[in-house]
Amino acid sequence: MIPAAPIVVAPMPTPFDAYDQVDYAAIERNTQRWLDTPLSGFVLNSENGEESFLDEAERIQIVKTVAAIASDSKIIIGGVDSPSVTDTVRKANQLVEAGADMVRIRIPRLTDNFEGYFEQVLPRVDAPVLIIHQPAPGMFAQTETIGTPESVARLVGMPNVFAYLASGNIRFETMVRHFMPSDARFWIGNGVLLLAGAALGANGACLMFANIASGQCIDIITRGMNADIAGVRAVHKELVEVDYTILARGAAGIKAALNLQGYELSGPRAPSTPLSTDDIASLRLKMERPGLL
Repeated sequence: MIPAAPIVVAPMPTPFDAYDQVDYAAIERNTQRWLDTPLSGFVLNSENGEESFLDEAERIQIVKTVAAIASDSKIIIGGVDSPSVTDTVRKANQLVEAGADMVRIRIPRLTDNFEGYFEQVLPRVDAPVLIIHQPAPGMFAQTETIGTPESVARLVGMPNVFAYLASGNIRFETMVRHFMPSDARFWIGNGVLLLAGAALGANGACLMFANIASGQCIDIITRGMNADIAGVRAVHKELVEVDYTILARGAAGIKAALNLQGYELSGPRAPSTPLSTDDIASLRLKMERPGLL
């Protein structure tokens, strides 16, 4: 199911049980709760979902689990990160077969020929593609980029591309947006950057913060699309400190925040460490101020 713009999706964190195994029952219960939020959909097997800690069978089963509950009401997006054309196509179509409506594919970091990569991949993927510009997964404050703004902007004109998810380098992405058609789907991937994205003309988002504040994130994007930048600034100001605090700890941060909201996320997969008791208490206070608890 693909709703009209603005679209705001969230990379779903992966819960693990006491034996460090994927907790599919918790995924089902969490998904059921998210169905009652304004969230447009989920990205599965993302950096916030600890994709590097998951094996291929777990990634497929996560998509099947979420799709069985949410496919009629939310967008299901499966994540692929591979520099190989053959491997990308194989993994992407496995995710589609498992129930993904769309596939999120990273611009490959291990080849200079990323345009050739997408020219070969896109016609062979059996679902629309969300292209993400994330040269350093796990390094959320990174500013490195791949290619030139013109070459990246050309990707959105390729067949089977649904949207482009911008990197954290606003200087670079300002030029990417400049070279894109005005009606192209240009999404922001970081809550702290939502204000800047709204000013650039973003019409969607895929961000960790949408897991806990989907309504506010959609409000910001909608106000931006309606040129209400003053309104965007007011909403964003209430949320930016919470998002910055959570993102600094990656998967551990978003899991702690969602646990405070009553979701079932446990901690990150071993050997990663969860937030301390003091850190959780500090996060609770920051979430209470804008009414997120």
